[in-house]
Amino acid sequence: MKMHTITFAVGLATLAATASSFGQVVLRGAQTSDQAAGNSASSSAVTIDTGDRDVVPLIKETKETKVDANTQRIDSVTRARANDGSYFDWQRSTTTTKDVSPSQSVASTDVVEQDHQGQVHASEHVDVTVNKTASGETGHTAVYKRDSSGHLGLDHVVDATTVKGSGGAADTTTVEKTADVNGNLSLLKQVNSVTANHGPNEQVVTSETKTVNHLNGQLVATAQETTSITTQGSSRQTESVIRSPGSSGWEVTSRSTTTETKAPDGSVNRETVVDGLPAYTTKTGNDVAQSLVPQTRIVDHEVHNADGTTVLQRDVFHHDVNGSWVPESFSTREGDKALSQTSGMRHGED
Repeated sequence: MKMHTITFAVGLATLAATASSFGQVVLRGAQTSDQAAGNSASSSAVTIDTGDRDVVPLIKETKETKVDANTQRIDSVTRARANDGSYFDWQRSTTTTKDVSPSQSVASTDVVEQDHQGQVHASEHVDVTVNKTASGETGHTAVYKRDSSGHLGLDHVVDATTVKGSGGAADTTTVEKTADVNGNLSLLKQVNSVTANHGPNEQVVTSETKTVNHLNGQLVATAQETTSITTQGSSRQTESVIRSPGSSGWEVTSRSTTTETKAPDGSVNRETVVDGLPAYTTKTGNDVAQSLVPQTRIVDHEVHNADGTTVLQRDVFHHDVNGSWVPESFSTREGDKALSQTSGMRHGED
């Protein structure tokens, strides 16, 4: 099932993001599936190359089960490495999705974590409802998080409305509200985005984010983003430009470009370059947009082996003052420190 592939890929990407600040990261995963029954299972692990040894700080296992014709359940467990080399169940999550009708689906997610004393407690609960119509869809998400008293309380809600246009166009408005200690909701931000197809090979998404000005309670535009996705054969390029209000109007403050190429054997090469404002600049106004400099480069190489395993290697580089890409270093000392921080979740160590 396509859902299995997407879930597995997202699991790898999530683990990679967790450890990407440590330099070279290799993720290995395996997946088994029973398409007839609608079930699958996958396992993935992070391996960090320190130069003198490999460490595996995280292992994640995911199982998808088709409960009935209208219900799907996803169970996952993330295990973290302790100082003695053993692994403990740090986080478990269960997501159940049910098609109530052809036009409505509901989903709920429960996340539990184990604290440094070995006690298990609920850390998050999410409810999602999606209603589809001929002209678009609406979605409502409510997120509950653990408060200082140890109970789950409403944290924020998100309402999204999408109106479909012709030729694949869509107009989406997303409103996020945050809850106070009494559960009362107040507006936090609103995002308006428009998706349009520019020919058969290009899709452009433009969005504007408005946040609440706490002085007058009014929505104020604080960011604009334009994302262009271009596909040519087996290659796809995604470019995103972010603008923020400046002294003389909207100014470009960030740009990222991701180029992805898929080989006939299924392997994928992906490179992302992020440009941002330099730490110091004498330019002002519209000139600031011209002063973006390369800051981060992430290179992914994903291989799907014949035995069903997947290997994703990630290398992270930063742009130094000499204009060269320098690999992020990961010394044994840094690796031990990272592992100590992770195992501290289990043993309460600093």
